[in-house]
Amino acid sequence: MESLRLLLVSFEFPPYPLAGTGMYTLNLVNNLKNHEVTLITPNHKGEIKEPINKNLILKKVDLSYKEAKVNRSFIDKKTLFSLKAKKLIKTLNLKDYDIMHSITLRDGAFLDYNYMNKYLKTIISVNDYYIIGSSWNPLSFEMTTDFPLRYFHHNIMKHFYFKALRNCNRIIPNTNYVGNIIEKKANIDPSKIKVVNRGINLSRFEVEPDKNKYNSHNVLFIGPNAERKGAIYVVKAAKEILNKFPNSTFTIIGSCSYFYKNKIKSFIKENNIENKFEFIPHLPQQELTKFYKRANAFVMPSIMEAFGQVYLEAMSAKTPVIGTNVGGVSDIITKDVGYLVPPRNSNEIAEDIIEIFSDSKKAKLLGENGRKRVKEKFSIERMVKETVDVYKSVLN
Repeated sequence: MESLRLLLVSFEFPPYPLAGTGMYTLNLVNNLKNHEVTLITPNHKGEIKEPINKNLILKKVDLSYKEAKVNRSFIDKKTLFSLKAKKLIKTLNLKDYDIMHSITLRDGAFLDYNYMNKYLKTIISVNDYYIIGSSWNPLSFEMTTDFPLRYFHHNIMKHFYFKALRNCNRIIPNTNYVGNIIEKKANIDPSKIKVVNRGINLSRFEVEPDKNKYNSHNVLFIGPNAERKGAIYVVKAAKEILNKFPNSTFTIIGSCSYFYKNKIKSFIKENNIENKFEFIPHLPQQELTKFYKRANAFVMPSIMEAFGQVYLEAMSAKTPVIGTNVGGVSDIITKDVGYLVPPRNSNEIAEDIIEIFSDSKKAKLLGENGRKRVKEKFSIERMVKETVDVYKSVLN
């Protein structure tokens, strides 16, 4: 097939701090080299430090005026971006493109699919299930420190998500688990759903471990939404780990609500282990490598998790990983690379970390197996090929 003319939509793109979705966007546009790619993205302020495909055409949406910062506000910057992208798309000659691909369901929630479908094929990538799977029954909703705001936000946004999913031509979930949730909750024909696991830039994290890595007794947690990612269960596991390995240290990288942060700090203070913890609110992707290099174990015991790109990053750096048996995590973590534990289970987290710390040879083997698994199953090349296959299938 000849070169495709692609119109992509993504809020996250450099210089915006890159989490999993931003890295997915960057990896995709940089490797669609044989196709004509146009990306609609905000006019984020700052210096672009990432290498960008020189043939990429950027169309910027102006979000320079003051906007709400709370991620679950109904008028936050991501909602504004989707609304403004809708307006921008209607100024374009859509006959110049073969496909519109929204990188996330949030980015595509407010686009006009009935209008776009007259001129091109429309695709949405779905990277999580938290809003799709939410319930109006408060007893079935995950209890968090920001429960009221999250409860109403999720259930109202779900209406727009379902409308977008039903009106687009194809859906790309990042795991089978997310695909099944979409099929059941939004009542989508399974033939419309094509799963593509994310890939990562292995060279970014394929670094040689520190000399003392497998005896460092350093536990690393990284999670931009620390409450959903289960940070407090790592903290609660610390006491048992320190009883066995008093020289252990814990690095927590991620953001959370004021109330959740106080909950964590209160526990640490009550147990007199403040000097064992290092808290870092946020770091750019390129600065995470040094933490992966030295970590003896990586732990992210999510309460809910669609995929978990940070597991792949840790595995690329030859770090044993511990995750929870929720969502799509089992697509990544096998017994050869680490451990799966039930959610909210500090005791099992402690047991598995102690096992890793007790056997440096096993820790090293888990780490080496992890890098091998990422190379074989989660490469960018595989992700791009499968994504292009979806593009071709929707056109045919």
